[in-house]
Amino acid sequence: DPCTRCRGSGQERRNRKLEVSIPGGIEEGTQVRLRGEGEQGINGGPAGDLYVVVRIKPHEIFRREGNDIVYTLPLNVAQAALGAKVIIPTLKGEAEMEIPSTTQSGQSFRLKGKGVPYLRSKRRGDQIVAQSGSLGPLIGGVMEPLLAPGTRPADFVAPGGIASRGAARPILLGGGSEPLIFAVARPRAEIDATLSYFSTLMLYSLAVFGAVMFAASLFLTRIMLAPVTRLEEAVRRMRDGETAPLDGRWPREIMPVIGELKDLNAHIDRLIERSRNQTSDLAHALKTPLSIMRQAAEQAPAETAEPLIAQLDRIGHSLDWHLTRRRLAGPHYGRVNVHDVTEDVLFAMSRLFEGRGLDFKSRVETNAHFIGDEEDLHEMLGNLIENACKWANGSVTVAGAVSGGALHIRIDDDGPGIPDNVAEAVFGRGTRLDETAPGHGHGLAIVRDISGLYGGAVDIGASASGGASIRLTLPGAEAAAPA
Repeated sequence: DPCTRCRGSGQERRNRKLEVSIPGGIEEGTQVRLRGEGEQGINGGPAGDLYVVVRIKPHEIFRREGNDIVYTLPLNVAQAALGAKVIIPTLKGEAEMEIPSTTQSGQSFRLKGKGVPYLRSKRRGDQIVAQSGSLGPLIGGVMEPLLAPGTRPADFVAPGGIASRGAARPILLGGGSEPLIFAVARPRAEIDATLSYFSTLMLYSLAVFGAVMFAASLFLTRIMLAPVTRLEEAVRRMRDGETAPLDGRWPREIMPVIGELKDLNAHIDRLIERSRNQTSDLAHALKTPLSIMRQAAEQAPAETAEPLIAQLDRIGHSLDWHLTRRRLAGPHYGRVNVHDVTEDVLFAMSRLFEGRGLDFKSRVETNAHFIGDEEDLHEMLGNLIENACKWANGSVTVAGAVSGGALHIRIDDDGPGIPDNVAEAVFGRGTRLDETAPGHGHGLAIVRDISGLYGGAVDIGASASGGASIRLTLPGAEAAAPA
């Protein structure tokens, strides 16, 4: 029995969609052949071919002329007369084109290589930009601008009384006797608002940029000056007698200064040590001659021996004092504990004046420190306390504390005191209020000289017991935190 669907023909009709590749540059009416996509042969014979006839649909804005594309550009009289830059569409996106001034009616422009590609070729046609309509009957000849192209914008009142700013150019059209004025302007209020917005934006932008640059410059300056800050700290610690941190890595430019500071530090230490050793050597060298002189004085008559022995004992005590200081205070320059130095001096004075029965009191804070040479502090306290011991009737009190970054020391005695009218004179070298008392009148002068080297001061007042009260002030002190 024959098939009911094909009625014995061996063919069945069906609808099928096929994908067809259309090459670029194809024209209207061109046939595209699809092999084997035609009707099936009878009784199992081979299929035929399918021919697709191309019909090109009109584009909304483009018109094709061969391989060229025509685009109609709406152009007004002002653009044609003054010239303009316009954005036009192409097959591959937008492109900028410059319309020259004095463009004539019917004049077209050509953009090379912006058209349709040639079939089976890499070449492309052009895009022709034509004007839409006519620019008017008067633009048939040559137009001559009466002002230079660089005419500056100006303010004027537009129709309707609107304050505007723009540019105007008179154009003399071919065949005409009177020029036409072409003006392009915007309301001045809109221009001012735009300029104000731009100015504000620029102001804030520059402010932020300036702040960032200022912060960056401070940061970079801090980094670059960090070695100088370390050097300043090292010099300050050298001045205070501490060990300066001069080791470690330093910039190449500062290394010569570091080397010089190390040499200077070592040289100063050698000079101080040499000076102290020479003082100690001198004191030792004088002890033997003094002993011989004392023995000779003891053999002299009593009226001659007594004052001579007193003076020799005075010299001997002074030498013992310096030798004791040399043993107690080795070569040290830095943070000196004032309480410890005061105790050492009071101990030496108690031995020196043990026959007087003096009562020594120390009220120096244990955490008070003097920044300087320990021997200088010994020298000043030794002279001041010794002077108080000479005139005291029964007691000598030493008080000391740190206040306001300065060391304040007060030495009180219960002696006759020093009148105000001669308080300043006693600081002169060789000045003695009582010629019968032992001494040479140089002690207080030495104290003033040494304290002056540290920027300090020394003055004399009255104590609570009526004796003298000598006040010594030395800057650069500190109160150490309790351990």
